Amino acid sequence: MSKEEKNRTIKQSILETRKRHQAMDCKTYEIKIINSKLNTEQTNILNAMFCEAKWLRNFHIANNINKENRNTRTVEVKVKDHYETKEIKYLGSQMIQDIFDKTKSEIKGLSTKKKNGDKIGKLKYKSVCNCLPLRQYGTTYRIVDNNHIKIQNIKKPFYVKGLKQIPKEAEITNAKLVRRVNGLYLYVTCFVEKEEKAQTNQKVGIDFGIAHHLNLSNGAVFDISVKENNSIKRLSKKLNRSLLKNRNIKSHNHYKRVQKLQTAYCKQNNRKYDKANKVVSALLNGYDYIAIQDEMIANWHKGLFGEQVQNSCMGFIKAKLKQSKKVHVIPRSYPSTQICPICGCLTKHPLNKRTYDCEYCGYHHFSRDIKSAQSILDYALVM
Repeated sequence: MSKEEKNRTIKQSILETRKRHQAMDCKTYEIKIINSKLNTEQTNILNAMFCEAKWLRNFHIANNINKENRNTRTVEVKVKDHYETKEIKYLGSQMIQDIFDKTKSEIKGLSTKKKNGDKIGKLKYKSVCNCLPLRQYGTTYRIVDNNHIKIQNIKKPFYVKGLKQIPKEAEITNAKLVRRVNGLYLYVTCFVEKEEKAQTNQKVGIDFGIAHHLNLSNGAVFDISVKENNSIKRLSKKLNRSLLKNRNIKSHNHYKRVQKLQTAYCKQNNRKYDKANKVVSALLNGYDYIAIQDEMIANWHKGLFGEQVQNSCMGFIKAKLKQSKKVHVIPRSYPSTQICPICGCLTKHPLNKRTYDCEYCGYHHFSRDIKSAQSILDYALVM
């Protein structure tokens, strides 16, 4: 087979795969690599791979994404006040190409934002790289059995947990190896057959708030609040005391304390996102039509309600809901809190007043937030 015929065959195969995937659902599964099962060789090679990924990314930024360097295996690395030539030993060819493509994509994204009038800076160098792309299943990585995954250029397979959640009929594609404070994770992307969900014929409006985080037009409310526990407060105080005592000198023990604090925050965020995902799932499975308002939740965090917003997951829930076709977003300029559903007049209410009373027609509602959710739904239906 000639080179042209081979390229034509590959191109046709890619088109057929994309067409097939359009009729399927794309899902990502989180696989946990068990740290206690890692041997010295696996740990050293993984650290070297993350280090080489950092070298490559910084090298491409310094050389303005030169296409000739897409497959390079030698890079110039700055060591103190001089440069040294380093060889890429552990990263595979596809990993090297993916790092180049990702860096190029990041620069294109900044360029697009600049054209749109946004204020942007330059793409910065990284001191640490915590993500490795694994593009092709079967080459850069593969599943050995229910508890083991093999990664390219590492002899011994990794002992993992979470592979059983991937359906047997799923079509496995690319993955990402991510190094986090609490361990190593593999995020595997799969395409599965679409599930036909039963129609509920239910419609609901959602108002985001502070007294209750989610207020539904049918009267239901959801509160998602995970506050800082005593462990986080204790570790924070210990870290601050050590910095004051040592006059901001960062010793080896300092980095240990930082890692413990980061691990505690990671556990807290996991609990918070677990609650948020359950709420999103309940909403999407229980309603066929969901109306929300494009609230500026980030501004709430900067203002008077920083702690309440930080302990909740309203921004995460809003972003998750906007990804669904069931969700309809109305503009933030719509006065859902002030408008009267009877006469349509606007009545301003102070923050401490949690009921709604119209100054013009006398309409009363026991909860201004639930009334706001009803107004959001009514406006979305006539948009």
